Amino acid sequence: MAEDIAAPFVPAQYVGEATTTSESRELVHEDAAVAFFKTVVDRMLDANKWYEFAGKGLAVSFQLTDLAGRPVDGPAETGMYMQIDLPGPGPSAGKGYDWVKIEQKEHVTLNEHQEIFFMRARPTEHPVQKSAGIAHFLKKEASSSFVVVRNQRTVTATVYGRNEVPNVDAPHLKDKIRNAVIGSTGAIGISKMQWKALVTGLLEVS
Repeated sequence: MAEDIAAPFVPAQYVGEATTTSESRELVHEDAAVAFFKTVVDRMLDANKWYEFAGKGLAVSFQLTDLAGRPVDGPAETGMYMQIDLPGPGPSAGKGYDWVKIEQKEHVTLNEHQEIFFMRARPTEHPVQKSAGIAHFLKKEASSSFVVVRNQRTVTATVYGRNEVPNVDAPHLKDKIRNAVIGSTGAIGISKMQWKALVTGLLEVS
């Protein structure tokens, strides 16, 4: 049911790989689910702490930045960048990091029993080194949608990866090889396991 609710808010799949990684919690009553939904959304927006929420299951760290690539605290906002620190060498185009940009976030109340929050990010250039090309191991067509759904007493957190194609068009040879290797060795699948650790951590009942 949560996937049906989220479907209109997730980009269509038309090329490459698609992944869906989800976890749900059922609360004792709907008022508790309303409060927990807000808690999970707040955690989802606190991308700088995703590593903490996911525990040892997430081998990637995220840092929100402004338009000049400077680290920022607080919740994610549309237009911000995420600097991603993957294990191993990063792309030259991203000065050692992969980068995505938050292109949209919305909270939609469908009715008194259903609501959805989603935040969508896409691979992008380094904030101040745009001429170097996309600084990410996936092409710019790829997207990651971070979604929280409340359906009555059930709260579900999901990461939807869509149109995931390795970025082998990078201008630097080193980046071409690096991105091809990440894509060909199943890194998208590894990311799915790491996203599982994240959505499970976001739904941890304290």
